Amino acid sequence: MSGIENDFGPKGLRVMEAAMDEGANIPEFVQRFHANFPVGTIDRFVAGAYMQLSPMVRSSVPFMLFVDRKGVIQAQYTGGDDFLVDEANQDQKIRAEVKELLGKGAAKPSSGGRKRSQ
Repeated sequence: MSGIENDFGPKGLRVMEAAMDEGANIPEFVQRFHANFPVGTIDRFVAGAYMQLSPMVRSSVPFMLFVDRKGVIQAQYTGGDDFLVDEANQDQKIRAEVKELLGKGAAKPSSGGRKRSQ
């Protein structure tokens, strides 16, 4: 994600990462992956509510959200979705989502984005 942040940051992209594990070693993660973006933790219930994930459905990690400039989720994926499972094409897919979202500018709130995993 650091490369994507470097490439698209000047155009308005902001990458953030949050672990839902209370014991997450954030400094180790930042060092290991050379993260040049904010990394922190979030309560899993707060994260689930924001992503509108049903507590009745078991979702796979990681979770990836594409949020517009107004804070509206435009696309959302979980670890079981082809978007994240297909690691060979993951960078290309992420870049395509970013280009589309940045091309919209300040997008109007959507009714849930392209993919809202439950």
